[in-house]
Amino acid sequence: MAKRVPKIWKFFSKKFQYIVIFSLGYNCGFRPSPLQKDPIPGPQIPAFDSIPDSGEYFSEIKKIPTGFYIRQVYLNHSNKKEMLISQLTVSESKNWEETRFEGKLNLDESGKFFRFRPRLCRMFTSKNPGDRWTLTRAYECDHFEFLIWKSGPENIRLTPGPEGEEEGILLQKSKSSNVSQISAIILKTDPTITSIWGIRLSRVRKGAKAILEKQDGQKRELNSLKTVETTGEIKTEKSNQAQPGDMILYTNPGEARPLAL
Repeated sequence: MAKRVPKIWKFFSKKFQYIVIFSLGYNCGFRPSPLQKDPIPGPQIPAFDSIPDSGEYFSEIKKIPTGFYIRQVYLNHSNKKEMLISQLTVSESKNWEETRFEGKLNLDESGKFFRFRPRLCRMFTSKNPGDRWTLTRAYECDHFEFLIWKSGPENIRLTPGPEGEEEGILLQKSKSSNVSQISAIILKTDPTITSIWGIRLSRVRKGAKAILEKQDGQKRELNSLKTVETTGEIKTEKSNQAQPGDMILYTNPGEARPLAL
């Protein structure tokens, strides 16, 4: 004689089956991909003057126990809608190391700021400034998302920072730069050589005019020695009194084209 199962047990048995199926589906196939996640909330920005200008922006030089690091943003929404974030770290243990986040810009539906999801990240290293970079790693990084908006006449804010800084980082461009110039920043000065860094230094041509723009706005012409990829060297002169954080602006002979990598 078959044993009768109370109706109440049949009810809970079916409920348990549904719970197991739902749990397996959620954990084994139905969970949304990180690439399909909702975009991070946008910042509270005034409706006026919030879209940043195209240009090259630099963060402050931050010291670390064994050296320093700095970030740069190349922003071009005038034609190609492209962006590049670069971080340079200089230390005794790692020598010179550069990480680049590359991809396209998208204007947020609010029209107040840009969203940037890099398609490719690459890491490079070199022993000294002026050496060519050696590619050490390349990886997909489109699970990252950055927000960019204008936070002052020459400033932009990037949130989060490349190292995950939730408060973001502030970057600034030269007060007098324009889209036909190439910008770089002074990293350090030695008795004879001043080391500089900039994403577009590879575009500097022979005979280019180099202008030092100090943080107080004073400008004077300099003698450029060489540029190799994203690093360069300027002849150190006591009369110039260049300091880390000062800007270098290059103008190529006859150059008047829009900003481009």
